[in-house]
Amino acid sequence: MMTPSPITLLFTGLPASADKFLLGISTVALVRTGGRTILFDTGPYAYRPILQGRLRHMGIDFAEIDTVVLSHVHWDNAANADLFPSAEIVIHERELAYAEAPDTHDANTPAYVGRALRKLRLRPISGEQDIAPGVRIVELPGHSPGSIGLLIGNELLAGDAVTCAGDAVAGHVQYQPAYDDRADASLKKALALAEIIYPGHDRPFRVGPRVEYTTDYAMRLRLFTDPEGPDEEIQIGSFAAKSFASWP
Repeated sequence: MMTPSPITLLFTGLPASADKFLLGISTVALVRTGGRTILFDTGPYAYRPILQGRLRHMGIDFAEIDTVVLSHVHWDNAANADLFPSAEIVIHERELAYAEAPDTHDANTPAYVGRALRKLRLRPISGEQDIAPGVRIVELPGHSPGSIGLLIGNELLAGDAVTCAGDAVAGHVQYQPAYDDRADASLKKALALAEIIYPGHDRPFRVGPRVEYTTDYAMRLRLFTDPEGPDEEIQIGSFAAKSFASWP
């Protein structure tokens, strides 16, 4: 009998882009093991009421979450850390230093994020270390200065060090811009560390000679296109006919 995974996905990342807006649909996961309750990333601000609702639906009081691991401080990953004032916020020291003085033209890192984080129970780390039995912080820099992942057994919450399964197949980073040239090495490291990867913007997939998703996908998009008529709804998933993008 297979042992159930200690990882519960609260939000599953989506590898999609749009020509008129940013999606920012990123992975947020809960890890429950050895009496610990750990949240990996907190998502963009738009997740806020949904994240609160999903935790309440699971019967989890916010105070029960003892640790929040921030893979990095981009707007779509770390915006809701303040919901957990009693939790220890684990962040790489390089990422924290960058958060306090981000590049002027970095649209992904809010200028205020360093000040906001300093109000919380921060635990800056350096190097790789266990934060609970069988739960290890791994360094995966490149997408951002101090990107980290969380290794639990043979499963890796990779943050945006692995954006999607497409990068795994390609063997190099191609779907998101990297902060520096360490990104490809971190992608390869992540793929070598685990059998199952939880990417930052995609469904979990199994690493092997053939990269395979572990779950199916489905999504509904509702469009408000006519003030006097019915809404339009688009359903996307394995059940639907496929089409292919013709714009970059």
